[in-house]
Amino acid sequence: MGLSSFILLSILHSSLVTDSLPSSEDSLIKKQVVLNKGRIWAVGATSLLTLGSTYTYLERTWWHEKGVPFHFDNGRDLTYANGLDKVAHLTGGIFVSEAYYSAFRWAGVSQRKAEWLALGSAAFVELGIELKDAYSPTYGFSWRDVTAGTIGGLWPIAQHRSGFLRDAQWKVSYWQQTSKYFDERGIPRQRFSIDDYLNQTYWFSFSPKHFGGSRWQKRWPNWLQLSVGMGLEAETWSVRHDGLGGRHEWYIAPDINLIKLFKPRSTAARLVLGVLKYVKIPAPTLQIGPKLRWHWLYF
Repeated sequence: MGLSSFILLSILHSSLVTDSLPSSEDSLIKKQVVLNKGRIWAVGATSLLTLGSTYTYLERTWWHEKGVPFHFDNGRDLTYANGLDKVAHLTGGIFVSEAYYSAFRWAGVSQRKAEWLALGSAAFVELGIELKDAYSPTYGFSWRDVTAGTIGGLWPIAQHRSGFLRDAQWKVSYWQQTSKYFDERGIPRQRFSIDDYLNQTYWFSFSPKHFGGSRWQKRWPNWLQLSVGMGLEAETWSVRHDGLGGRHEWYIAPDINLIKLFKPRSTAARLVLGVLKYVKIPAPTLQIGPKLRWHWLYF
């Protein structure tokens, strides 16, 4: 999530650039061609800088001087976090593809080409992540993770061909309700850990207006959504089993489409809401599995 947010911020920041009007149609065409090439180079340079710095940071913090030769995952990722990590890779692919789609459209690429370039970019980023994991003493290269992230890269294509998905959003929430992940691993408690799936929830928000008639669709606020969330139960998870186990928790909660609610016009407002739209807003939530429980405010 952090990587895609950084790319998104860079793209939106670049959109602040304005251009003076040319004096003729020929100069307009020429100026647009040069500008588009420059923007494409900007997207590429920003991507390389971000990927490089992210790789360096993770290499130093995750297994500095503890790397092992390239190897494939031995099947641990099939049961690790009970598959919630696959949802994380899928969501990451969605976030990255959305950011790259916006970037390529900003650079003047047609919608169809931007969609496929966004898919390729998501697959490339996911492949880079797995190449990093291939040298990890704990993980390994996983084609299943690459597949999940690549499928997420199809999101812009699917959205532009479905009215229901066009109004839908994928979101994430992280709130440390338990320190079990840190306690059982014997590591200092941190504000955030990408592997702390016990405190992560992944959400799919959609508009119920698509499930009613024309009168229902007119009355339902276009900014009000319903969200289905998926998390991991802490009680049934244990590091003693190498992080295996942990039943899936399922949630239903109201949600808000911030873009449709506030209809931002200024660049600053679009910038802020463009990032916040990926974060699930705390709300009253009904947990429907594996236990029925009501949360007055779920983070």
